[in-house]
Amino acid sequence: MDLKIIPLTSKNFSEIVFETGSGLPNIDTIKMLEKKASSETVLKILGVITPKGRLIGYGMYVTGPWDPILEPEFAEVFIKVDPEWRNQGIGGWIFTEIEGIAHQNKSKVLQTQIQDTKEIDLNWAKKKGFDITSHVFESQLDISLFNKEHYSSIFKELESSGIHLTTLDDYPKDKETQNRFWDFWWELVTDVPGMKGKPRPVNDRMIALLKDFDKKGFILAVDGDQWIAMSMVVKETEDVYYNSMTGVDQRFRGKGLAQAVKIKAIEYALQNKVKYIRTHNNSNNTPMLYVNRKLGYEEKPGIYGLTKRIGD
Repeated sequence: MDLKIIPLTSKNFSEIVFETGSGLPNIDTIKMLEKKASSETVLKILGVITPKGRLIGYGMYVTGPWDPILEPEFAEVFIKVDPEWRNQGIGGWIFTEIEGIAHQNKSKVLQTQIQDTKEIDLNWAKKKGFDITSHVFESQLDISLFNKEHYSSIFKELESSGIHLTTLDDYPKDKETQNRFWDFWWELVTDVPGMKGKPRPVNDRMIALLKDFDKKGFILAVDGDQWIAMSMVVKETEDVYYNSMTGVDQRFRGKGLAQAVKIKAIEYALQNKVKYIRTHNNSNNTPMLYVNRKLGYEEKPGIYGLTKRIGD
């Protein structure tokens, strides 16, 4: 069969793809990826197309400003093939094209993520030269099982010590406040396992990426005028919210603040009648994994981070 590998964008997708193979992205996925990219991001999306316009293979290469943050000279890659078309060299074909794009853009390290339960995919990646470098656990909380009354004493203790909980929505909607928030976010992010060496995204980039999210889900712990902890929860679907970041200023650890801001994030989800909250934590982040279990989060299949060095 005369298969073709074609660069895809949201503009040409509908003209090229008439049918999408099992588990492969649609035009909305392409638009979402393009929305994440800045003017400095290099984003390349490839599709393997049959003569009848069926998308049976997909590849993505991205480097530069991105979410999650990429180290300099690193590129995120992703490859997926319709199960009916596997073991025919399509994944290898896409990967060869992606490696060529990576060399053109002077990337030195390729990174990808694979669920720890997908042994076939992991073995394929290892054969292509990837090594496992990290392990992140996904956890999920069934909101219906959460009883906030069990934790009321935590907030009484914090309030008696002068600490109160609020949200970013309670602050002025000006540039100064937004910059202050993202400065604080980065201060906490740099303490997260796996973030060492990552470049800081500019504040304007983060402001633009999250401008449409409800700031009532950006929980803050405050001591006087000082922000000392945060937990961010954002909407993924009508039923699922994602707890993207929780952190505590090093000087204020040991007071139960991580648990407190996470509880407020859960209460926010309850107010919006959500069914589940998801989150991810690095396997080395033992304190946060403990907090999640204590709150009732159940561990789901984790994700391996893999890298392949292609340049010196």
